[in-house]
Amino acid sequence: MSIRRSPERSAHRSHQVLPAHALWALDWKSFGRPVDTPMLGDVLVFTRNGGGHVTLYVGEDDDAYHCLGGNQHDSVCISRIAKARKPVFRRPAYSAEPPNIRAIRLASSGAMSTAEA
Repeated sequence: MSIRRSPERSAHRSHQVLPAHALWALDWKSFGRPVDTPMLGDVLVFTRNGGGHVTLYVGEDDDAYHCLGGNQHDSVCISRIAKARKPVFRRPAYSAEPPNIRAIRLASSGAMSTAEA
């Protein structure tokens, strides 16, 4: 027997308020709280032709954010996305911020993503 949890239940368990339309990438601009500098685990929301793209920050180099996404190039992967695309940075509203939240500097390797769909 499997237990299914609704998004409301998951949000309750994590003490996070999810966007009203969590499957709509641009709605994640209202998640958590805004921050000026992204750090490990933050949500990054990019605007792109046809909508948006939401990812998790895992690091950065001089030109790009390294982003973990669940549907980037039809896979779960880490992609380099240009800083020039100016994403919105959101941090979960932690009751106690984890000690490993920090900016991560990575080597600049791999192609730059231009279309995440």
